[in-house]
Amino acid sequence: MKDKDKAKGQLIKELEGFRERIAELEEKVVDPLTGLHSRYHFFSLAEHEFARSYRYERPLSALMLEIDNLGDIYEAYDHAIGEQVLRVVVECCRMNVRSVDIVGHYRDEEFVLLLPEANLEAAKKVAERVRQSVARAPVSTERGSVVTTISLGVANIGEGTPNLVALLERASKALHFAKQDGGDSVEVG
Repeated sequence: MKDKDKAKGQLIKELEGFRERIAELEEKVVDPLTGLHSRYHFFSLAEHEFARSYRYERPLSALMLEIDNLGDIYEAYDHAIGEQVLRVVVECCRMNVRSVDIVGHYRDEEFVLLLPEANLEAAKKVAERVRQSVARAPVSTERGSVVTTISLGVANIGEGTPNLVALLERASKALHFAKQDGGDSVEVG
Protein backbone atom coordinates (compact mmCIF):
# COMPACT_ATOMS: atom_id res chain seq x y z
CA MET A 1 0.00 0.00 0.00
CA LYS A 2 2.86 2.37 0.77
CA ASP A 3 4.24 1.90 -2.76
CA LYS A 4 0.84 2.75 -4.29
CA ASP A 5 0.50 5.87 -2.11
CA LYS A 6 4.05 6.90 -2.96
CA ALA A 7 3.43 6.38 -6.70
CA LYS A 8 0.13 8.26 -6.46
CA GLY A 9 1.86 11.16 -4.70
CA GLN A 10 4.57 11.21 -7.35
CA LEU A 11 1.95 11.29 -10.13
CA ILE A 12 0.10 14.15 -8.44
CA LYS A 13 3.35 16.09 -8.13
CA GLU A 14 4.17 15.49 -11.82
CA LEU A 15 0.64 16.55 -12.82
CA GLU A 16 1.02 19.80 -10.87
CA GLY A 17 4.32 20.39 -12.66
CA PHE A 18 2.65 19.83 -16.03
CA ARG A 19 -0.15 22.25 -15.13
CA GLU A 20 2.37 24.92 -14.20
CA ARG A 21 4.24 24.39 -17.47
CA ILE A 22 0.99 24.62 -19.46
CA ALA A 23 0.16 27.90 -17.71
CA GLU A 24 3.62 29.25 -18.59
CA LEU A 25 3.19 28.25 -22.23
CA GLU A 26 -0.30 29.77 -22.38
CA GLU A 27 1.13 33.10 -21.20
CA LYS A 28 3.58 32.98 -24.10
CA VAL A 29 0.68 32.51 -26.52
CA VAL A 30 -2.21 34.44 -24.92
CA ASP A 31 -1.98 37.76 -23.12
CA PRO A 32 -3.72 37.06 -19.79
CA LEU A 33 -5.17 40.57 -19.46
CA THR A 34 -6.72 40.94 -22.91
CA GLY A 35 -7.07 37.39 -24.20
CA LEU A 36 -5.30 38.45 -27.41
CA HIS A 37 -2.18 36.93 -28.88
CA SER A 38 0.81 37.82 -26.73
CA ARG A 39 3.54 39.90 -28.36
CA TYR A 40 5.69 36.77 -28.62
CA HIS A 41 2.96 34.73 -30.32
CA PHE A 42 1.88 37.63 -32.53
CA PHE A 43 5.40 37.88 -33.95
CA SER A 44 5.52 34.14 -34.55
CA LEU A 45 2.28 34.22 -36.56
CA ALA A 46 3.02 37.55 -38.24
CA GLU A 47 6.50 36.53 -39.47
CA HIS A 48 4.94 33.58 -41.27
CA GLU A 49 2.23 35.76 -42.82
CA PHE A 50 4.76 38.41 -43.86
CA ALA A 51 6.94 35.79 -45.57
CA ARG A 52 3.92 34.42 -47.45
CA SER A 53 2.78 37.86 -48.58
CA TYR A 54 6.27 38.94 -49.57
CA ARG A 55 7.00 35.76 -51.51
CA TYR A 56 3.74 35.71 -53.44
CA GLU A 57 3.48 39.50 -53.75
CA ARG A 58 0.16 39.60 -51.93
CA PRO A 59 -1.25 42.58 -50.03
CA LEU A 60 -0.56 42.81 -46.31
CA SER A 61 -1.24 45.71 -43.97
CA ALA A 62 -0.43 46.48 -40.36
CA LEU A 63 -2.24 48.70 -37.89
CA MET A 64 -0.69 50.01 -34.71
CA LEU A 65 -3.29 51.17 -32.21
CA GLU A 66 -2.84 53.11 -28.99
CA ILE A 67 -5.43 54.11 -26.41
CA ASP A 68 -5.19 57.90 -26.19
CA ASN A 69 -6.20 58.53 -22.61
CA LEU A 70 -5.51 55.32 -20.71
CA GLY A 71 -2.99 56.94 -18.35
CA ASP A 72 -5.54 59.58 -17.41
CA ILE A 73 -8.17 56.90 -16.83
CA TYR A 74 -5.83 54.99 -14.50
CA GLU A 75 -5.15 58.19 -12.55
CA ALA A 76 -8.76 59.40 -12.39
CA TYR A 77 -10.33 56.03 -11.63
CA ASP A 78 -8.45 52.84 -10.82
CA HIS A 79 -6.81 49.87 -12.47
CA ALA A 80 -10.08 47.92 -12.61
CA ILE A 81 -11.64 50.62 -14.80
CA GLY A 82 -8.45 50.87 -16.88
CA GLU A 83 -8.50 47.14 -17.46
CA GLN A 84 -12.18 47.33 -18.38
CA VAL A 85 -11.27 49.98 -20.98
CA LEU A 86 -8.60 47.64 -22.36
CA ARG A 87 -11.17 44.87 -22.70
CA VAL A 88 -13.64 47.19 -24.47
CA VAL A 89 -10.97 48.23 -26.97
CA VAL A 90 -10.08 44.58 -27.55
CA GLU A 91 -13.72 43.70 -28.16
CA CYS A 92 -14.06 46.57 -30.64
CA CYS A 93 -11.01 45.24 -32.49
CA ARG A 94 -12.41 41.73 -32.58
CA MET A 95 -15.78 42.92 -33.88
CA ASN A 96 -14.19 44.80 -36.77
CA VAL A 97 -11.63 42.35 -38.12
CA ARG A 98 -11.86 39.09 -40.03
CA SER A 99 -11.01 35.69 -38.59
CA VAL A 100 -7.80 35.60 -40.69
CA ASP A 101 -6.51 38.86 -39.22
CA ILE A 102 -3.96 38.63 -36.42
CA VAL A 103 -4.52 40.85 -33.39
CA GLY A 104 -1.99 41.10 -30.58
CA HIS A 105 -1.27 43.04 -27.41
CA TYR A 106 1.93 44.85 -28.35
CA ARG A 107 2.78 46.67 -25.11
CA ASP A 108 0.97 48.60 -22.39
CA GLU A 109 -1.84 50.46 -24.18
CA GLU A 110 -0.64 49.50 -27.68
CA PHE A 111 -2.11 46.82 -29.91
CA VAL A 112 -1.11 45.57 -33.33
CA LEU A 113 -3.28 44.17 -36.10
CA LEU A 114 -1.96 42.36 -39.16
CA LEU A 115 -4.38 42.20 -42.08
CA PRO A 116 -3.48 39.57 -44.70
CA GLU A 117 -4.82 40.21 -48.21
CA ALA A 118 -5.77 43.78 -47.25
CA ASN A 119 -4.44 46.65 -49.33
CA LEU A 120 -3.93 50.13 -47.90
CA GLU A 121 -7.48 51.32 -48.65
CA ALA A 122 -9.03 48.29 -46.97
CA ALA A 123 -6.73 48.69 -43.96
CA LYS A 124 -7.68 52.37 -43.59
CA LYS A 125 -11.35 51.38 -43.60
CA VAL A 126 -10.75 48.77 -40.89
CA ALA A 127 -8.80 51.30 -38.83
CA GLU A 128 -11.59 53.86 -39.11
CA ARG A 129 -14.25 51.28 -38.17
CA VAL A 130 -12.26 50.27 -35.08
CA ARG A 131 -11.71 53.92 -34.11
CA GLN A 132 -15.39 54.74 -34.41
CA SER A 133 -16.42 51.56 -32.59
CA VAL A 134 -14.23 52.44 -29.59
CA ALA A 135 -15.54 56.03 -29.51
CA ARG A 136 -19.11 54.68 -29.37
CA ALA A 137 -18.37 52.24 -26.53
CA PRO A 138 -18.08 54.18 -23.26
CA VAL A 139 -17.30 52.28 -20.07
CA SER A 140 -19.87 52.74 -17.29
CA THR A 141 -18.57 53.54 -13.82
CA GLU A 142 -20.12 54.73 -10.56
CA ARG A 143 -18.95 58.25 -11.48
CA GLY A 144 -20.39 58.21 -14.98
CA SER A 145 -19.28 57.00 -18.39
CA VAL A 146 -15.64 56.93 -19.45
CA VAL A 147 -15.24 57.78 -23.10
CA THR A 148 -12.16 56.35 -24.74
CA THR A 149 -10.47 57.33 -27.97
CA ILE A 150 -7.74 55.60 -29.91
CA SER A 151 -5.18 56.58 -32.49
CA LEU A 152 -4.09 54.27 -35.28
CA GLY A 153 -1.19 54.10 -37.69
CA VAL A 154 -1.59 52.13 -40.91
CA ALA A 155 1.07 50.79 -43.27
CA ASN A 156 1.18 48.18 -45.98
CA ILE A 157 3.82 45.96 -47.50
CA GLY A 158 5.73 47.44 -50.40
CA GLU A 159 9.13 47.58 -52.05
CA GLY A 160 10.56 49.56 -49.14
CA THR A 161 9.38 46.96 -46.63
CA PRO A 162 11.95 44.16 -46.48
CA ASN A 163 10.66 42.56 -43.27
CA LEU A 164 7.95 42.57 -40.63
CA VAL A 165 9.85 44.91 -38.32
CA ALA A 166 10.07 47.53 -41.09
CA LEU A 167 6.32 47.23 -41.72
CA LEU A 168 5.54 47.68 -38.04
CA GLU A 169 7.97 50.61 -37.77
CA ARG A 170 6.13 52.40 -40.58
CA ALA A 171 2.78 51.76 -38.86
CA SER A 172 4.31 52.96 -35.57
CA LYS A 173 5.54 56.20 -37.17
CA ALA A 174 2.07 56.79 -38.60
CA LEU A 175 0.64 56.18 -35.11
CA HIS A 176 3.06 58.78 -33.76
CA PHE A 177 1.70 61.35 -36.26
CA ALA A 178 -1.88 60.45 -35.30
CA LYS A 179 -1.02 61.08 -31.64
CA GLN A 180 0.73 64.37 -32.49
CA ASP A 181 -2.42 65.62 -34.19
CA GLY A 182 -4.31 65.25 -30.91
CA GLY A 183 -5.29 61.60 -31.13
CA ASP A 184 -8.59 60.02 -32.07
CA SER A 185 -7.44 59.69 -35.66
CA VAL A 186 -5.99 57.39 -38.33
CA GLU A 187 -2.76 58.20 -40.16
CA VAL A 188 -1.02 56.33 -42.97
CA GLY A 189 2.73 55.67 -43.06
